[in-house]
Amino acid sequence: MNNLKILIFGAGEITNLLIKELIFKGKKVLCVTDNSFNQIDNLSQANLEILSYKEILDKKLEVDKVIFSWKDINKLNNNNQSIRKWLESHMFQANKSFHLSSASVYKDSIYPQDESCTVLENNKKLELEYILKEITLKKGLIHKDLRISNVYGIDISYGFIGSLFNSIKYGNEVSILQDLNITRDYIHVNDVIYAIQMLLEIDTNVDCLNISTGIGTSISQVLEIFASKGYNFQNRVKFSDNLKVNTTSILDCKNLVELINWQPSSLTQVLNKLLPINSTKPIKVCD
Repeated sequence: MNNLKILIFGAGEITNLLIKELIFKGKKVLCVTDNSFNQIDNLSQANLEILSYKEILDKKLEVDKVIFSWKDINKLNNNNQSIRKWLESHMFQANKSFHLSSASVYKDSIYPQDESCTVLENNKKLELEYILKEITLKKGLIHKDLRISNVYGIDISYGFIGSLFNSIKYGNEVSILQDLNITRDYIHVNDVIYAIQMLLEIDTNVDCLNISTGIGTSISQVLEIFASKGYNFQNRVKFSDNLKVNTTSILDCKNLVELINWQPSSLTQVLNKLLPINSTKPIKVCD
């Protein structure tokens, strides 16, 4: 195929930052979304095209790579499976396919989970993995599931660390699970975007990869890091129950290390850069 355009389904906080980086690197991006795209402010959009899910159905596309960033199978099932039928038709052709999946497909384990694990959590993300594999297999695409651990960053509003940032910036209440020993593998969004960009450019037969640090940090340890910089949340905490929450989620990233130069920053390293020492002045998180 001569068309080197990258097709991205879905616009969220991670994909918006990814699109900015791809455009900055001179890549041509087509994003399919029904959401507003204000996150691309102040950038040249000559290499960015935005279409709705309805508009894409009338397009015949040959792209180099396609990235799926959906949370579940809803987009495939909406409107009598119109998007799925389009993907399976002659209207769509691509060389490579990537799915931004999640650590949530792994069951609770005290050990770092690697991609060879066959006992998985039967949830919406895993269901989407299976269906996308089925579609891309029919199309003869090279397809990879990228299982991403807990992402955080100044521009990431969701998740536990996102709620702490929001509390610092806006005084929001923080919801914290009652079990402070619950442990997650936290990865900075810049490292995630770097990994995705690198994987877009290399050839490998691996069909599933973890994008993670391999380092587990408990809720109490996260709070200690913030406290060491002068940020305490005692007056803004709302405790919630731990029902259906994995106690430990750490992903083994040794396979990624073998493919790219992978040296993700630890949570402590990143927060030391992002958080100024708190004082009596208004709190501002560094960009």
